Amino acid sequence: MAGGPVLNLWESILPLIKDLRVRFALAMLGNIVALWFLATYFKGLIPDLPNDLLG
Repeated sequence: MAGGPVLNLWESILPLIKDLRVRFALAMLGNIVALWFLATYFKGLIPDLPNDLLG
């Protein structure tokens, strides 16, 4: 068995990963997650930050 299911999955996903629109969407999603994490992490350190800023 040369490859197996992981290789089959990779070969089916590879054309999507090469698409620049998908790469851009993944990068933007990563940026949103990073900003959400930083905002929630530093929320207690910023004195005048409104409580309803993040929901």
